[in-house]
Amino acid sequence: MKASIILAALAFASSSAMALESTLDLKGRFDYVRTETENKAATTTKSSSGEYKINFLRLGTSAKFNDTTKLKLVLDLTDSDAAKTNSVSEFVDEATLTKTFGDFSFIAGKQGVLVGGRENDWSKRDMYISSKFNGEIADNLVGLTAGYTIMNQSVYLQHLETASNGGGFTDKKATGLAYYGNFMDGMISPIVSYHKVGTTRQGQYDTFLAAGVQVSTMNIVFEFDYLMLEQEKNGTNTAGSTADAELKTMVAHVRYNHENFKPFFKYIMEKGDNSFSSLIAGAVETEKNSWELGLEYVPNKDEDMRYHAVYNSSEAKQTSGAGTRNKNEEQKIYAGLAFGMNLLK
Repeated sequence: MKASIILAALAFASSSAMALESTLDLKGRFDYVRTETENKAATTTKSSSGEYKINFLRLGTSAKFNDTTKLKLVLDLTDSDAAKTNSVSEFVDEATLTKTFGDFSFIAGKQGVLVGGRENDWSKRDMYISSKFNGEIADNLVGLTAGYTIMNQSVYLQHLETASNGGGFTDKKATGLAYYGNFMDGMISPIVSYHKVGTTRQGQYDTFLAAGVQVSTMNIVFEFDYLMLEQEKNGTNTAGSTADAELKTMVAHVRYNHENFKPFFKYIMEKGDNSFSSLIAGAVETEKNSWELGLEYVPNKDEDMRYHAVYNSSEAKQTSGAGTRNKNEEQKIYAGLAFGMNLLK
């Protein structure tokens, strides 16, 4: 199945040579990852591991047939094609048709949910640590996005969904609105979004609210997000009653973009209430602080090729219903390389 889809992508890329513009891109990231964890509860447990990983590998092709029509297909070469989203293999990461009419645009097909502030704008290839808010966002879904852009200000309305997966109830509709701003020729770029996402809990929804801003000056880029997620009737409060699980997150990211050396620092502060399980399972209240320091080295500024070394650390403190406090710590070291190339050149 994968082989046939890859062949279809290559055939599409070659047949689109008559288009105004066409690309066939291969992007990936290879790492050695060292992980150290320490869980402090009634007894302290420690673990460590090291492994080589292909963290990202995508084959993408696009074709622009005229000034208003563009096709795009992205294959995830690290994913299985067993699972499906609306009869589309998970191996197909994106498959979209974009049509523009003046200031309006329409994107149909399998695409990303526009949730997550500035952090969600980053490609997974270029992220090492991310917030739990970002991790809770639904994978690419099938549907329609309508956009309107005027004076560099863009508003998008989305309705995406995945069908029932057979036996049980599954409602993965994602409906929402996102605003992307652009002021002072890109120096200040705000984003605000609101989405309702269906779940496997019948009649209950996850509500995502994100507000972020990017400030670019000289070679320094600063980003800040404030993110809120509410999972309807999916938690337990201190009294043991069913409640809405809540997650509040702040993300700060600063980067210096030199031609060859790109140091960066990222900090994430998260607070989970009413047993938000994605932080620590079973904890009524959780506080988590994470940070990372990294350096990317680009040998040639005209090539999408880099080496990187990154250290990140996180500490999560939990409070159980009985008032017991536990602490989990984790440190990771990444050392590897990332690349991107247009195979048609």
